[in-house]
Amino acid sequence: MSIANADNRLVITDTVSLEIDKPLNIYEERLELLNINSPMDLSYNEKVEPIIESYLGKNKNLISRMQGVKDLYFPLFEQQLDKYELPLELKYLAIVESALNPKARSGSGATGLWQFMYLTGKQYGLQVTSYMDERQDPYKATEAACVYFCKLYDLFGDWNLVLAAYNGGPGYLQKKINSVGSYNFWELYPHLRKETRNYIPTFIAVNYVMNYSDKHGILIQSPEINVGEIDTLTLKKQVEIKTLMEILCVNKATINYLNPSYKKEIYPKGSVLVLPFFAVNDFLNNEESNYIFIDAVDNKEILIDEDRIVYSVQKGDYLGRIAKEYGVHVYEIKQWNNLRTTDLDIGDKLVVYVKKNLKLETEASQQLKNEYVIQKGDTLWGIAQKYKGLSVWKIKSLNNLESDNLKPGTKIILPTT
Repeated sequence: MSIANADNRLVITDTVSLEIDKPLNIYEERLELLNINSPMDLSYNEKVEPIIESYLGKNKNLISRMQGVKDLYFPLFEQQLDKYELPLELKYLAIVESALNPKARSGSGATGLWQFMYLTGKQYGLQVTSYMDERQDPYKATEAACVYFCKLYDLFGDWNLVLAAYNGGPGYLQKKINSVGSYNFWELYPHLRKETRNYIPTFIAVNYVMNYSDKHGILIQSPEINVGEIDTLTLKKQVEIKTLMEILCVNKATINYLNPSYKKEIYPKGSVLVLPFFAVNDFLNNEESNYIFIDAVDNKEILIDEDRIVYSVQKGDYLGRIAKEYGVHVYEIKQWNNLRTTDLDIGDKLVVYVKKNLKLETEASQQLKNEYVIQKGDTLWGIAQKYKGLSVWKIKSLNNLESDNLKPGTKIILPTT
């Protein structure tokens, strides 16, 4: 053993063997607690750690949002998973797949909380129409996912392989199993494509961060959804979501959450909407006036999120260019102005309904501006062509010009590009 003498010098008096415990990896320790209580493989390995670190670092806002949204969906997931006697940990797969967004759509067309492709969804009873997509319905899609999980487990008998098959497809996985000669996921790992290879480590990492995010100081970000007691409303006319929001005083997040299977923000005649009870009650108590309001919005007699402007046709204008400038469709300009053809004459006045967010973008650009002195022969059209992204309407809006006439020597403001 060693002791220090009076001069604080270390004096070796004996030799003993000291065994120092290796510091515990907190991820490994906590995952082991989850693993022993699950039929799924949630054990730690070096492939899982960097993904955990990512969720706790640059992607912690995602976990913050998931902690806030989970109570909207997890009770439904757990109910269906229990019904089919499946591991409850599979609820976390919806975070991997869609970040708990029932309207999520991948580049390949996979849709909904469980990211069903069109044909797979149809195979499991999920119908798709021009207005409705049952892959976006949390109840129907979750039950379809559970049936699919059961089929995959019957095929492979291992939960890691079930997950890999859910991501890559059972046919793809079986080919890899046959070529490698192993049913062990970690032996298959180097032979799988990157997305499928990382799928299981990501699933394990999500299990960890959703169970221990509070230990890492991640706060809960609650969604702007207020449900409470609900009821149904059958629409007698087609209605856009913006109009419903105005009538019901219910935000878009709540309406979308309660009615996620609708593909567009348009609800056709006969749609049965799920809404907060108070909203349904208020709508029915004022039903006649509400439908009058809906007609007025459709006819542009009442504007909710738009501004009405009158555009003067300039040299070189055509409907496609004007439509692109204002973020509308050619057919809309034709309808608003009762145009039978696309022919335009210089000086024609066109009514255009511009989205308020487009106007706000223009106003924001006014904070960065240049001064321009009008020269002899200048026209608004000619000035606009000199600057990328600039239009006659933007110049007139920024300078409050009512006329297209320009006086040489006059100063106008142009937004900085």
